[in-house]
Amino acid sequence: MLKKITRVGVVVTTIALIASGTGVANAGNVPAAKAKVGLDCSPTQIGKVSKGTGVNGSDLTCLEVTTGTFKGKTKWWYAGLKALGSFEFVASSAIGGGYGTTAIALGDALKKEELLKDYTVTYRTNAPLGLGYFTDQKGRSDIGLITGFAMPGGLATNGSKLEITNYKAVASFLREAEAFAVPMNSKYKTINDLLSDIKSNPKTVAVGGGNYGGVDHVTIATLAEGVGVKATDLNYIPYSGGGTLVPDVISGRVAVGISGTSEFASYVAAGKMRILAVTSPKPLSTIKGKTLIQQGINLTFGNWRGILAPADLSAADYLNFVKVMDTVHETQSWKDVLVAKSWIDEYRSGAAFTTWLAKENKDIIAVLTAFKLIK
Repeated sequence: MLKKITRVGVVVTTIALIASGTGVANAGNVPAAKAKVGLDCSPTQIGKVSKGTGVNGSDLTCLEVTTGTFKGKTKWWYAGLKALGSFEFVASSAIGGGYGTTAIALGDALKKEELLKDYTVTYRTNAPLGLGYFTDQKGRSDIGLITGFAMPGGLATNGSKLEITNYKAVASFLREAEAFAVPMNSKYKTINDLLSDIKSNPKTVAVGGGNYGGVDHVTIATLAEGVGVKATDLNYIPYSGGGTLVPDVISGRVAVGISGTSEFASYVAAGKMRILAVTSPKPLSTIKGKTLIQQGINLTFGNWRGILAPADLSAADYLNFVKVMDTVHETQSWKDVLVAKSWIDEYRSGAAFTTWLAKENKDIIAVLTAFKLIK
């Protein structure tokens, strides 16, 4: 969801961290007219079809589910749904980065629900390399690219001609808050301590984060603008994901690291780093740290993530893929992942995600252009 915030008289378009949905609540048997995948239906309705209530206008059928955590229950379901086989997720980051973390979480949930046989994750260190590799995989129905806010900027700032809108948009399914991490012995105790030094002399404060022009870069650029510092004046050091950034945060080679909360959480719990701030609307259970709002900065922010299918995927395989994602989204396995990682349930699929992604891609480029991070 787009939100406009004002910083020193300059209007910057940013992304508000707001849940757009929390899954389907079940309150007894649901009639065909109100059917959604995963909702209960009566055993007396088995075989009844609910026309056009599924994703992309597909049909749902009242069935006894034979797999996953819904096994043995009577649910509105996709008749003929085919589980994915051996599947390859492509992550445009090093091991330990947010894209890979998302791929693993999604793959594990799909396996638990018997919607996926098994999976591997292929890592490429930046957006052009990840999307380039994905583009070269022709005639495959067993591959998907994890994407998110950082990818359009990563492509643009690297001069790539590839665009995420040229592939088949399957689903976006979460938004993750950002965290500002410092070594345990850092002189910074609050986010405002950090911003004070950035205001005084931005070039002396090494800030580590994901790719140039990505969500981490935009987050610190937005805060810097609030204290009168241009994005182009920051000493921003890009990394290929949280996995490569963490050692430099812990050792103090960067003054502060910015990444998704799930990439720092275990190190904070182990007492190896501290959190100056998180960008969620409220404090999170998975990582200890005050929000920006609690420290007087009226900003929430976060990184959405989703999955793309190859451009040449057949219409039938694409629709099945979308149905698989629509189904896993309503399962307990995926809901448990969201809780465990403090990820916000922000879900779009099929045609709705395709439309949203086209606008989101343009908006991200507009943000980076406003910050003069791309021309």
